[in-house]
Amino acid sequence: MAQSPKIVKARFSEGVAWLTGGGNLLARGGGALVRIALFLVVISLLQAVPVVGLALVALITPLVTAGLLNVFRTVEQGGTPGPAHFLAGFTDPAARTGLLMLGVFFVAGLLAAIAALLAWLAPQMDLQAAGQVLSDPNVVNESPERVLALFEGVNLFGGFALAALIFAIVLAAVYFAVPLVFFWRWPVFAALLWSVRATLVNWLAFLGFGLVVFGLLFAVGLVFGLFSGIFSLALGGAGMLVVQLVSIILSLFVQLLLAAAQWRAFVQVFPADSDDPSGPKDAVAL
Repeated sequence: MAQSPKIVKARFSEGVAWLTGGGNLLARGGGALVRIALFLVVISLLQAVPVVGLALVALITPLVTAGLLNVFRTVEQGGTPGPAHFLAGFTDPAARTGLLMLGVFFVAGLLAAIAALLAWLAPQMDLQAAGQVLSDPNVVNESPERVLALFEGVNLFGGFALAALIFAIVLAAVYFAVPLVFFWRWPVFAALLWSVRATLVNWLAFLGFGLVVFGLLFAVGLVFGLFSGIFSLALGGAGMLVVQLVSIILSLFVQLLLAAAQWRAFVQVFPADSDDPSGPKDAVAL
């Protein structure tokens, strides 16, 4: 980092435009993004690994995100993205270590949020008894009153608010840190600090972005709920298979759309000419 970069302050409407701009990139990517989506499916299967699956996925999330940003940077430049662009976060040795460090930070942040929630609930309820009840699917499905009894007199709002605040800080730190580390080769600590600073400066734009994302997810969830109910009743087991397939497709669509929007946010908030003369590195395809 040769000199302090310029952080551009975006307006509310420009935060909304991050998502619409991401949708435009998604449309321009066309069929080339199908191969990228298949890689995302494979990576999501790591969640099934016993004990460490979820932690492993969280650890490599910055590497996956870097690859997706690289894909949409290639699309914006008029190129055709391929697996090499998507896997660049894993294969580029100059950025891989920094991205893994961001992954460690992300996992630590998730654990801190969970720890804060448990610390809030510990004085109010028997966590061991709650864990035993909630881990038994028969109790949850057949005796929901036992589950409700666990939370009588428990103030859940404060715990969830504290956990959400910690997680929001973690997301703010990682959001721009990933492209800063990957494209601009910034040190991890500096990237985290500048990402938080850029998020705070652009709180109004992120408010607009968050509201439109919430609206999109609500609409998609509502339509999917109606769709799944109709198909399950009409087709039985075959309908459930169709519903699961559609849920996977929708999940991939949302993931790709949010990554495209993240790229649009990055190039606006951190314009290429605000850092050293070399600017961001060319789209990586090793």
